[in-house]
Amino acid sequence: MKSLKVKIPILIISLAVFTVLSSTYVTYRIFSKQIIEDIIHKNNMIANMLSDQVNQYLIDAQNTVEYVAKNADLEDMEKIKKEINKVYTSYRWLDVMFYMTPNGRITYSIPYSDIIRKRDYVEREYYKYIIENKKTYTSKVFISSILNQPHIMIVSPILDYFTGEVKGIIGGGVPLMAISKLVDKTQQSYDGKIYVVDEDGKILVSPDHKGILKETTLKRNIQIQDRVMGIEEISKKYDKGIGQYEDGFRRVYVSFSKIENYKGMIIVEKDEEYIGKEIKEIQRELIPLIVVIMAVSFLLSISLAYTITDPIEKLVTYVRKLTNDIHQGMKGFRVTKNNEIGELELAFCSMSKELSAKMNDLKELHKKERDTSKYLNNILISAGSGIIVIDDENKIVIFNKAAEKITGIKSEKIVGKDSHELIEVLNLPKNIFDEYKKERSMTEKEYKIQKSKGPAVPVSMLVSPIYDDQSKNIGLVCLMKDLTQIKMLEQQLRREDRLKTIGELSSSIIHEIGNPLAGMTNLIEVLKDNIEEEELRNELIATLREEVNDLNNLVINFLEFTRMNRDKKVSVNILHIINSALNILNPEVKYKHIRVITQFPSEIPFIKVNPSAVRQAFVNILKNSVQAVDTFGIIKINVKVCEEDKKSIVVSIRDNGEGVKEEFIEKMFDPFFTTKEDGTGLGLAIVYKIITDNQGTISVKSEINKYTEFTLCFKGEIVDESTNY
Repeated sequence: MKSLKVKIPILIISLAVFTVLSSTYVTYRIFSKQIIEDIIHKNNMIANMLSDQVNQYLIDAQNTVEYVAKNADLEDMEKIKKEINKVYTSYRWLDVMFYMTPNGRITYSIPYSDIIRKRDYVEREYYKYIIENKKTYTSKVFISSILNQPHIMIVSPILDYFTGEVKGIIGGGVPLMAISKLVDKTQQSYDGKIYVVDEDGKILVSPDHKGILKETTLKRNIQIQDRVMGIEEISKKYDKGIGQYEDGFRRVYVSFSKIENYKGMIIVEKDEEYIGKEIKEIQRELIPLIVVIMAVSFLLSISLAYTITDPIEKLVTYVRKLTNDIHQGMKGFRVTKNNEIGELELAFCSMSKELSAKMNDLKELHKKERDTSKYLNNILISAGSGIIVIDDENKIVIFNKAAEKITGIKSEKIVGKDSHELIEVLNLPKNIFDEYKKERSMTEKEYKIQKSKGPAVPVSMLVSPIYDDQSKNIGLVCLMKDLTQIKMLEQQLRREDRLKTIGELSSSIIHEIGNPLAGMTNLIEVLKDNIEEEELRNELIATLREEVNDLNNLVINFLEFTRMNRDKKVSVNILHIINSALNILNPEVKYKHIRVITQFPSEIPFIKVNPSAVRQAFVNILKNSVQAVDTFGIIKINVKVCEEDKKSIVVSIRDNGEGVKEEFIEKMFDPFFTTKEDGTGLGLAIVYKIITDNQGTISVKSEINKYTEFTLCFKGEIVDESTNY
């Protein structure tokens, strides 16, 4: 009697289960394991192939350099030059070659660069290795000073036939770009990732960074058998192998192979997403089978439909007669049959009653949703912080009362308008909302907005993009807070902090002035006795004059520290300021035979500062370094542009002097703190004030009997393309 209830669900469920299980079983159980094995095999093949190619490349370059070194005749320098030129022209794997003297000076290079005249190379790792071991050496990757490009240097000694001493060095540079091209050729046809790293895990070639050597270490926790290791440990223990690691919820399969004649390795990896792609390809191939299954299912359905045609037709006729009763809630409905049709009549009656109840529930839910929407809308309108909502068409859709109060703009005048109109009225950056849409996280920044009536108002804006269920950006929500009271409190706190500092300075200056005054008082009392000895009187007067001079210097330094800097700030090249400070200290540098090493970039942003004040700061720092080092000491000045924003400038000044104790480092910028017997303790305090007044930062680190290094950072403005140091 219940055949219809049983047959139809069984047929539908059977077809669905058959289709799903068949495709799932075929796709995952048969092919997944094979796909993973294919991935590992392909990774291994690529890693081994590339390591062999790079190794052969380096061997060819090494053989070439060794050939020139072995056949070099130091008595015929012109022949050496011709041989270098010949190799450079004929062999594609070297783009720089040079001859170096035993004392680390490059006397000839191709291509030629003026920089070889200005420096020696005794600090290079390859020079030290050649002098010590007297055999061919392949270096790590570093930036060549001749071409200013990343290279692997291969150097070979020219040895004296009788003594075995190094009489010269032949070197050749293998460009990292050439190795990168080898990798890129394979990477273009491979949907995984290929890296070349050195023994420390530093990335030399990466699919994410093209053409420029990045000081980046490849971080991986790779599981090999039952142990998890990093790249550096793997490089030490294995020549080649396979492993895997977890990247979020994905598993990544890794193959690695060492480069035989270089301290580095090839790493090839591919994640599980590739398996899904392969399965999709298999599923597309299974479409014909699915079509056949569907056809069979269709025929079965036709056969089933034929067997139940008569009862279904009777049911349809009966249901049409009951249409009016259904609209009236099936009042007075009675079951007329005691078979399958009767069962359906009962189900239809029950369904009608349930439908009526569901309709009532739906109306109630709709009312609750409408009330909740009104409640949330009231919360938005009444919130203490300004709330602005912008849709995906840059139209303002919500502008609550707090936002009206902060901006002075009525919501009815701005809702529905383009967000750029609001930006223009509030004097905000033009593309402020466009920048936030590109970010996938909340960002809070401070701005000053121009109120429609009244002064500018400091506000904080917390802006977050809005995404729908498909991760599509559908707008922005902006939370705005008035910071007027907070800024007033901050200003008050800074004022109180300045008063506290002035009190501390006053206490210190009184103490510092007290000692000279006490000495002067005693000397004056002695002079009152009308001393007749001319020599003693002159000695007392000289001592009195020295005390007065010390007191005068103390007062001048204190005024320099405490006065507000009112000089106008201008855009300048910081290299000019540093060179000017070095010129001022040049006599002292020459007197102590100090070696000053400078490393300046060719292009550098301008900074907006008070030039004379910043120059004084550099003079004070450099003077400290000059006083700290012994005769023939070394001072290194390094200037570089920050890689992150291409604008910030970092200056480091490092000497090899006596150093500073760790407990004194934190006090070095405090007024009147000094470790020198004749110091006032204001020199570095003045430096700190000058740097902070010019929106810079300064820090110091030191080790006893090793070094002291000052690091200064300034924010740049524009690039000076004409500067070329």
